[in-house]
Amino acid sequence: MWYRVEIRVRSEAEDDVLREVQLLANTYAIVDVLEASRDPGSEDPLITARIDAPNVQAALGAVLTVLSQTSGHTGLAEAGSVRSVVVERE
Repeated sequence: MWYRVEIRVRSEAEDDVLREVQLLANTYAIVDVLEASRDPGSEDPLITARIDAPNVQAALGAVLTVLSQTSGHTGLAEAGSVRSVVVERE
């Protein structure tokens, strides 16, 4: 099943960090598309991914794993905190 996972993070990450995370995350086979941008209302980083997974928990876990592996050197995972998560089946 395809899921759309949206994660809002409270972080001071620069735009170039978000672009780098997006580029790296899209090289993972498990991710169909991952976009890293800013939430228009709060300017916090907004991660949106489309992923094929057997269930909601697996979809969220996979996206969080990819984010932690691709953003570790940038400090996004260590310095940020998750504000909200939305997972929808497509």
